[in-house]
Amino acid sequence: MTWIVDLSGDQQTLRQLQNGFGGETPVLLVDGQYQFDPAIFAQSGDYETTKTIAHREVDLLNGYIRIFLFGKQRIDVGNISRKLPDQPKVHYASIEERLVLSARLVGFTLGGDEAVILRQENGPGLNAWRELVQKDPAAEDVLKYVQGSLDDWTNLARIIEIIEHDVGKPADFIATGWVDGRRLKAFHATANNPLVAGVTARHGARRFETPKLTMDINEARQLVLNVVQKWIAARIAAAAGGD
Repeated sequence: MTWIVDLSGDQQTLRQLQNGFGGETPVLLVDGQYQFDPAIFAQSGDYETTKTIAHREVDLLNGYIRIFLFGKQRIDVGNISRKLPDQPKVHYASIEERLVLSARLVGFTLGGDEAVILRQENGPGLNAWRELVQKDPAAEDVLKYVQGSLDDWTNLARIIEIIEHDVGKPADFIATGWVDGRRLKAFHATANNPLVAGVTARHGARRFETPKLTMDINEARQLVLNVVQKWIAARIAAAAGGD
């Protein structure tokens, strides 16, 4: 029995996932349709298990896309079908395609208009990313929050909180060089204060005045994703016995 799980979403993103990672990629192109490698579902005996595995793999890839494939769009699970020898293919589901623009955009203004710049980073291998998320609860938590709104100050602050706690003391976090103390202070001051962060601030009561050091949501988003990238690289290197 072979499970065939189609992938939907931006074709350029799927093409990069299929071509850009050598033998590590779980994404195949079969007769013009992007699919998961059927080997992923080799142990599945039913549709529900297959669907669960497929969505887990898509979540892993979408987390990678948001963190490392700057400007790319998310992907989704498409049709799921089952193929048995000498029997017709059985189609189980057709999931509506969703295209959501990655929130990893660094904003600025050009004249009276708003614009964005894109900055590409070289991410880790997909296998190393998958293994880290599967074995490391902190990485699993970061993945969940990264797939949430990156325009939400509380969500961004939770990501930083996880990584700060994982590294150790606040001084240890600054010592990594992933973010300087002044920018981190501005980030926390903004995220905690509803006078600056608005309804997504970590606190609701207007107990404090507007802080002297603040940052806008675009800078905060860039800061958080940069820290996530560096932290993931460090965790993968540590797991591999590197520096």
